[in-house]
Amino acid sequence: MGRSLPRIPPPEAVIFDLDGVLIDSEPLHEEAERIVFAAHGLEAPPSVFREIKGRTTREAFAHLFRACAADGLDMDALIAEKRRIFLDLLREVRPIPGALAFVRRAAERCGRLGLTTSSDTATLRLAFDTFALHPYFDAVVTAADVARAKPDPEPYRLTTERLGARPARTLVIEDSTNGVRSAVAAGCRVAGLTSSFDAEALRSAGAHLTVASFDELARRLGW
Repeated sequence: MGRSLPRIPPPEAVIFDLDGVLIDSEPLHEEAERIVFAAHGLEAPPSVFREIKGRTTREAFAHLFRACAADGLDMDALIAEKRRIFLDLLREVRPIPGALAFVRRAAERCGRLGLTTSSDTATLRLAFDTFALHPYFDAVVTAADVARAKPDPEPYRLTTERLGARPARTLVIEDSTNGVRSAVAAGCRVAGLTSSFDAEALRSAGAHLTVASFDELARRLGW
């Protein structure tokens, strides 16, 4: 359960991350990366895969290359392999429990919803098509829209600008420490969802509160 805190002030906008917040895709990213690295005789420890959550594919692979001393390999070729495998795995992805109902509730309560993801547009499109999410979001920012990805604040700053929302009155829902750092640095209030990292790690990254589920978050909001 999340720590005991006062009820969250009503947000004027809500911004969601994608992987690990709306869809249960973080394990699929790791599986695809492990498949690619194993095919090339490389292996990275679990801690390295945790460190790259919330980062773009290129940043993640750069980190994996350093961890595995894989400088002699063609990074672009491995990234392309990973994307093909991941998109194939993604066709079976499920939503995070309670996420879709919470999106509908947030749209009714706030009216302004955004999405900020380090994933590419192909991943976003497949997820939105699969779960009919297109009508709910007023602003979407992907890795292609920014020069500096999470944990830099640019992704969340851009999303709040596109929403016309004040960061201090915007609630961000994140599952990764890199994502939390990005949103906090952008001036947003952040709810850390413990689908990928534990509550202590999310709080250490700066999350204003942590919750184990969307039902718990709805209660904290008085919804």
